[in-house]
Amino acid sequence: MLNIIKTALHANSHKVSVVSNNIANAGTTAFKRSEAIFEDFYLKAERKGLELGSGAKVQSNRVSHNPAQLKKTSVSSDLAINGHGMFIIANPEVRDQVSFTRNGSLQLDEKGFLTTNDGQLVLTKTLDPVQIAYEKNGLPLSEFNVNPDGFVMTAYGVASAEPGEQLGIAYFNNPEALSQLGNGRFLATDGADLSGVYAPGSNGTGNVLSGHLEVANVNLVNELVSLINTQQAFSAASKAIQADNDMVSRLTK
Repeated sequence: MLNIIKTALHANSHKVSVVSNNIANAGTTAFKRSEAIFEDFYLKAERKGLELGSGAKVQSNRVSHNPAQLKKTSVSSDLAINGHGMFIIANPEVRDQVSFTRNGSLQLDEKGFLTTNDGQLVLTKTLDPVQIAYEKNGLPLSEFNVNPDGFVMTAYGVASAEPGEQLGIAYFNNPEALSQLGNGRFLATDGADLSGVYAPGSNGTGNVLSGHLEVANVNLVNELVSLINTQQAFSAASKAIQADNDMVSRLTK
């Protein structure tokens, strides 16, 4: 009995950690909430016909990739995807180390590369880094944004904005199987089943909205209710340990 109760304590402690992490990241751009998944298990019975459950164990942490609301920032380098696609980014030191993100809080570095806040390069449909010249024909860059089709629009001097490179958007058939890297980045796995790299707006990827960011897909009310329920379950398991100790004490007197 004591071993079964210990699994309950471990399971509920793990769930409290997962829910607490969701709450902590409720304000993180494009954060994807996780849910603890558990499974029951059975040990071999000493007597035939007895199938006594042996508790619960953590199976996995399932990440919800449901798109969240988009908030307007009016910053041209802030990008959001109005659909299910993901931006493709690469390590600037090792270009073939590619990962994926919904976090479109981007910026131009000193060389004109479009990067994430942690310096990852944003890639085009042809998997080349997006780079913008700060000066063209002696005229300074006066306007920069990305249109809904993913084309980088730039203007120099008083001229009108013209399209340049087109962002690539990745689409996964099973995004829940992506491996988390932190900071809103994910690594592709065989289970995630990459459908392909598409132009924004095609194959269910969604259009790109410049001047917007995706918020976290965390509902604080639901998370707090889950936290309270889990704490109550943990408390019940603790009381069960005390009850087990009392039973043993009475039997040994």
